[in-house]
Amino acid sequence: MVLVDQMARDGILNNEGSIAISASAGSGKTTIMIKKIKKILDSIDNHKTIAAITFTTKATSEIKRKAESEGINKEFVAMTNDSFIEQEIIRPFISDTYGNDYKKDFIIDYSYKFNSFEEGKAVIVNQNKLGVFEKIKENFKFRLALDILKNNIAAQQYIQSKYKMVFLDEYQDSDLDMHNLFMYFKNELKIKLFIVGDSKQAIYLWRGAQSNIFELLEQQKGIETYELITNFRSHDEIVNYANLLHNKSYFNKNYSKTVERVILHKTSDFVKSFTQMIESNEIDYEKEITIIININEEAKLCTKILNESGYNFQFIPKTPIDNNTPNSSLLHYLACYVLDDNYTIYDFVEDTNLDSRRQAIMRLKDVISILKNGQELNENTINTTITELSNLMQINVTNDELELFIQTIRNVEFHSAFVKSDEKHKVMTVFGSKGLEFDQVISFSKYYKIYIDRDLQNHYVCITRAKSKFIMISNNVYNDHIVHKLDLTKMKCLNNLVKIIY
Repeated sequence: MVLVDQMARDGILNNEGSIAISASAGSGKTTIMIKKIKKILDSIDNHKTIAAITFTTKATSEIKRKAESEGINKEFVAMTNDSFIEQEIIRPFISDTYGNDYKKDFIIDYSYKFNSFEEGKAVIVNQNKLGVFEKIKENFKFRLALDILKNNIAAQQYIQSKYKMVFLDEYQDSDLDMHNLFMYFKNELKIKLFIVGDSKQAIYLWRGAQSNIFELLEQQKGIETYELITNFRSHDEIVNYANLLHNKSYFNKNYSKTVERVILHKTSDFVKSFTQMIESNEIDYEKEITIIININEEAKLCTKILNESGYNFQFIPKTPIDNNTPNSSLLHYLACYVLDDNYTIYDFVEDTNLDSRRQAIMRLKDVISILKNGQELNENTINTTITELSNLMQINVTNDELELFIQTIRNVEFHSAFVKSDEKHKVMTVFGSKGLEFDQVISFSKYYKIYIDRDLQNHYVCITRAKSKFIMISNNVYNDHIVHKLDLTKMKCLNNLVKIIY
């Protein structure tokens, strides 16, 4: 089968310059990134390498795992954004740039907050701590890294001499300070960039991610842009529905089949309607069903009512460590190890891509086993364990992350998020669902005010989690908006877009 975006995929692999890829959900962005990494590494015949930079340890581990499975033997750097700039720029060059009062052994402590760049630098000198701006949408660490690079020729030469290309994943979550640093890499240090992301999935705008980040990239000279739109995950009917609302240039107005897999259902009694859809085979109860409800308390209540009606759903809560911090994935796996009797030290090593030699595993086990099965969950023990784990792994778990982990691990309400279950039927939030996929997805239009251009990213993420069926429990305002959008396309029949059940 020839893909509609095959030319773009070929161009990505063959282009020798900087590129930016807008990759829709399910389009295989990690796969094509790994192919490009392999091609670049194979072309290097000197001391240089590449860096693959991600937002989470989970994404870093996935890149390493796929690289190994693709037979990539050459070593390359794979880190989170924060770890990369800290280990490659800030710590090695801060003293040389600003003077010996600035020690490279500073502690990351995001409880220290300030209003200006100079105040932040003073905290490093006076407290030996690296903190954050009061304004959550501004990024002190990246601004510091850029200032060091601009004022230190040795730092510039180090980065230039080490890296041929830098790969940047999930770029839609980048804030302006991150963007400025990476553009300095390209424009001043002449390092090629491979940028991939999807603005339709930018669900972290609240903490500084730029909704127009790909527009900013298009304004840059020397970056070729590509778009990947083939969705290998979802059925064509689901993809077309998502395209109508979020990627209209790829909407197929000539789709001529009667749609069965995208349903808008108006109802005042969800449980009763859920039963009716099962009885009429609109929903296959024997297959995976995920209900996406974006408020924890409402999701919990829905689970309770469904189960009291004879169904078997598991509520997967959004937890404090789900907020996409640099080490959120690592802390997630640590929570799995602590809370799930069936999750072993070997699972933890595999999921976090740690050294799998027996001696290393035993050292790791010595550090974290005190938390296993809730033996010692007091604050001091957790604090000590995380500190020892950070030293062992040579990472920095911040005080804020530590506090979030403590809140999570000591609250039984969150424990179900970390205990692996064979249950096919789940209730969760859209934040919890990001990056996952499910056979059948049900959600509620009240969470997505897309008719006033709100919640667009969450709406897109919700739809594109579904593989074979998507059902929206809708209202008149939502339905009218869909009909209005459809009218603008000149598609002849509503039934070629959705199935409406009253």
